[in-house]
Amino acid sequence: MKKLFSIIVIALMGALVLSSCNKNDYETEPLKTVNVSGKVEARLDLTAVDEYGYPVYQNAPSGTRIIFKTDASNLCKTVDTNYEYSTLQYETTVDNNGNYSIDLPAVNFKPVTYTIIPVEFKANQRQNAAGAVIEYNYSASDNSVTVREGEVKYGIDIMYN
Repeated sequence: MKKLFSIIVIALMGALVLSSCNKNDYETEPLKTVNVSGKVEARLDLTAVDEYGYPVYQNAPSGTRIIFKTDASNLCKTVDTNYEYSTLQYETTVDNNGNYSIDLPAVNFKPVTYTIIPVEFKANQRQNAAGAVIEYNYSASDNSVTVREGEVKYGIDIMYN
């Protein structure tokens, strides 16, 4: 009986030790974010030029979508080569003044690069002084921005052609 009692006590102690793992071993803290913002413009009026004759761009239409992508492994301190990390995608839109702003996850132990993908849009484009207008497909090249926790990135402008 004494032996059985000892075995039960040892088994209970083992269960207690195994179940008392630190909660923080399995949970992560939310990532801090970095604000990225800029101006988005397109040549909506081909007749608009400055005093030197250079083309003047106008604000891109409100609601124009801008996508930011990065690999999830870019936010990890250690990367497991046997694990297939997913691509993280964040999206924002242009406001009435041609501006965008987005908060992106960042870490302090390394820079994180996001690919900026301006989404194509259709809008009317003024062609000449007589007022001829066509529906035009606007596109812009992909770009990138590199962020690190604690930064603010502004002036990351996008120009549609």
